[in-house]
Amino acid sequence: MLSFVIAGLIPGCAYALLAISITVTYRTLGVLNFSQTAIGVFGAYVGLEAAQAGLPQPFAALVGLASGGVIGLLVGILMVRWFNEANSQTRSAVTIVLMLGIFAFGARLFGRSPRAAPQLFPDWSIQFGDVSINLNTIIGLVTAFGVAAGVTAALKWTRIGICLSAVAERPKAADLLGIPVGKLSLSVWGLSGIIAAGAITFIMPTRPNNFVVLGLLLLPALAASLFGLFRQIYLAVVGGIILGIVESCATNLDVIAPYRAALPFVIVLVILLWSQRREVWDAAR
Repeated sequence: MLSFVIAGLIPGCAYALLAISITVTYRTLGVLNFSQTAIGVFGAYVGLEAAQAGLPQPFAALVGLASGGVIGLLVGILMVRWFNEANSQTRSAVTIVLMLGIFAFGARLFGRSPRAAPQLFPDWSIQFGDVSINLNTIIGLVTAFGVAAGVTAALKWTRIGICLSAVAERPKAADLLGIPVGKLSLSVWGLSGIIAAGAITFIMPTRPNNFVVLGLLLLPALAASLFGLFRQIYLAVVGGIILGIVESCATNLDVIAPYRAALPFVIVLVILLWSQRREVWDAAR
């Protein structure tokens, strides 16, 4: 069973990074970005194309991250330019349309056939008895918690973080006070695109994939974000890792294995019911 736990860390770290990007966008801009994984997949596929064209893998990965940032920035420009005054429900609905558009364009551009991706890091591992932890898993954990720590520190203790808090609470008042709301919003969209592209680049080598299938990682990413109720970054990271481990361990259980794809739905439902328990109990009194 321990080997399944270790195997679940790689997808868990990817879910954690995707959850960070979703949480940051919602916490600072009030937008539940349903296009987040589609943006990440597009960036990761650009990096894959660069690698297959002969660019060394580390540089190709950087190209993919940059591409994710650019796509995120383009989405941000659209949102800031035309939907900045809309309510959060409208803006979140717009991201669903953008997700479908990116899916259609990406499937057309990159094709629908499964494509194998090379490992990012050498196949080196540390042995603990009968269990080995490879370099990709170690780097994934360090990256997930490092990004969480960096983003949390930036939001709490930097001038940009304070300004983003003002934008999140009172965007019109922040604009009147001279805070560059548009530029700060675009920086969040670009950063979230980079993080999402990194998450997809990290998980791509572990499974056969195509553009649309990888885009459906939005479901476990949303489930992980719900652990922190789209507010707490560290809880989102923990939720992503737990979800990856649960999915991996489910493959060892014949009763659950056929329904493994439904686990994110179940987890989302349980978290929603648990988060609303107090209101339900109060109403029942």
